[in-house]
Amino acid sequence: MYGVIAVGLGLAAAAMFGGASVLEMRSTKQVPQRAALSPRLLVDLVRRPLFLASIVVNVVGAGLQVLALHFGSLTLVQPMLVLSLLFAVVIAAAAARRRPPDAVLLAGVTCCAVGIAGFLMVARPHGGTGTADPGAALPLIAGLGVVLAGCLAAARWGPRAVRPLWLALGCGADFGVNALLLKIVPGTLPAGFADPARQWPLFLMAVVTPVGFLL
Repeated sequence: MYGVIAVGLGLAAAAMFGGASVLEMRSTKQVPQRAALSPRLLVDLVRRPLFLASIVVNVVGAGLQVLALHFGSLTLVQPMLVLSLLFAVVIAAAAARRRPPDAVLLAGVTCCAVGIAGFLMVARPHGGTGTADPGAALPLIAGLGVVLAGCLAAARWGPRAVRPLWLALGCGADFGVNALLLKIVPGTLPAGFADPARQWPLFLMAVVTPVGFLL
């Protein structure tokens, strides 16, 4: 029963994230081009109603993701969130009054959906725990830092044509770690803040989440 609830909430979260992606894309096209991670880009965007709406939709999606992770394992919920790409393509096509959506994009996201379905049927992810030892914090931070530094360097000095791919790769790695933290944080909160070391997932998430959103 919990698995069915997790799947339903995961699909709802994917739909929210897909819609938010469309709003973000449309709002970023309305502002001047800036350098990667330029603070001026955020200043431009906060003046756009579409961007503010995307933040609200993202928050709703994150809430649904947390609930899905409460009822299901990380390996069940996270692959489903890739379906946000499918929702984004359909929503973008509907918003642009293009029916049907672009054939190449639709074929690509359909392959993603089939691949995810195949993974879930073969792997049958289950079990796991919602806790992590504080000793895992340092390797996690170091690994993510190396990946992000490499992606940002490639985006800064590499060919301009592939800059979005490097930024997207860094974003994906960041949100993968963020999903792990979302799974762990609810289990650490009842312990309180008497021992700050026990709340390392919450403190780390306060940094990882904004970085992923900015990327």
